[in-house]
Amino acid sequence: MRKLLYLFVLVTIVVYFVRRNTIKLDGISGEILGLITDADTKYSLGYSHNKFAQIKIGMTEKEVMEIIGEPLVRWKPYKYSKYKKDKGHYVGLQYSESPSDTHYRIRQVYLDNGKVAEIISYYYID
Repeated sequence: MRKLLYLFVLVTIVVYFVRRNTIKLDGISGEILGLITDADTKYSLGYSHNKFAQIKIGMTEKEVMEIIGEPLVRWKPYKYSKYKKDKGHYVGLQYSESPSDTHYRIRQVYLDNGKVAEIISYYYID
């Protein structure tokens, strides 16, 4: 039983170091869901988990583009929401999508007047 526990701890440590960037972005639950479901994520050209993790609140759009490049899509994320009054001017930069409209790893950056206001990353279950 003790050997089994040691093996579990060793495997957990190895998985963490190999997958730490996605764990930081999706959390433990996202990583587990990614292992047990069939994720279908298409990323923008030049995307990497490491680059996305470098994006910070307050960065300019230019700084984001220098790190990770152009998004797949630009849109107004709050255009039709109850937050339209306060956040209707936000611009969303989408760095991932699901080509088959199923489970995928969401990667989005929301800009408020050209500066990063929100960073969205999690494992989406459809």
